[in-house]
Amino acid sequence: MTPPARPSRRTLLVTGSLTAFAGTGMSAAQASSGFTNPVITTNQPDPGILRTPEGYYLYSTAGADGNMPVLRSPDLVTWRRVGDGQPVIAAWANSGRHWAPEVIEVDGRYHAYYTAWERATDRQSIGVAVADSPGGPFVDDMDAPLLSTPEEGGCIDASPFRDEDGTLWLLWKNDGNAADQDSFLFAQRMAPDGLSLIGERTRILERDQAWEIYTIEGPAVIVEGGRYYLFYSAGEYWNETYGVGVAVADRIEGPWTKLSDEPVLSANEVAAGPGHGMPVRTSDGIWYVYHAWRPDRIGEDPGRQTWLSKVHIDGGTVSMDAPAHQNPTRPRTIYRS
Repeated sequence: MTPPARPSRRTLLVTGSLTAFAGTGMSAAQASSGFTNPVITTNQPDPGILRTPEGYYLYSTAGADGNMPVLRSPDLVTWRRVGDGQPVIAAWANSGRHWAPEVIEVDGRYHAYYTAWERATDRQSIGVAVADSPGGPFVDDMDAPLLSTPEEGGCIDASPFRDEDGTLWLLWKNDGNAADQDSFLFAQRMAPDGLSLIGERTRILERDQAWEIYTIEGPAVIVEGGRYYLFYSAGEYWNETYGVGVAVADRIEGPWTKLSDEPVLSANEVAAGPGHGMPVRTSDGIWYVYHAWRPDRIGEDPGRQTWLSKVHIDGGTVSMDAPAHQNPTRPRTIYRS
């Protein structure tokens, strides 16, 4: 059967306003132990998480809640709306395609690395916007993007990373699939102020496995036991082929080795197209925060909802709990870095 035409990301930014989360309907006893997925039932694609001393912030792709929707949670489970973190877009950008922001603290301020539609090239590019508070407003006062690669189809899915020695790095994907090219993941050092790139970039990952159809994207790195673990997504984000893989390295530049020839997180009967998330450290280990469709509502309201799955790292293997509505144990949260 010929597959249906692929909808654009913009088409799939489902409308509907976000309501404040007062809980998940669980009893007090359940709330102290388990939790219910999805933890956010509205459309929050490409979630990025920032852990602060006061709690967790979630940033997602633009939609009905503005250019940079921001939510806040004390526990990764119960979320409330903060607002639009970037109400005014950069001078170099067109409105309408603000994607996948991730935020990191740099010298007491907060930097949001995000994707936007560059007016000069008509391609997606990566910008950096700065705020005094994790809730924003984030301001990008640059005359040009932080990174622009129109010859490679553009660049998207920026993920900042602070190494254990304090150096700052940026990971991203060239948007080759938007221009009939292949896509790769890259890493490059940033200046200490996080506002420019320095040195040469390194191509760290490519599509070379059977399940990695269409593209590779959504990189995010976490260090555990002295090793670097890169979580990435591949497949067609608008259907059940989308999933999450993991690669490991001894340093951020690589070389990176994929730990399996199959995804560690994939679709099942309750979640379709799980992926493009972020590993988050808690006092009981690592959890992966990601988006997924309802299997019976792919491409429709309520859009890509937010889910949690526990990550298990055991020597040379990484596994992840499959998407499940009812989960017996919730994260034991910590806030400070």
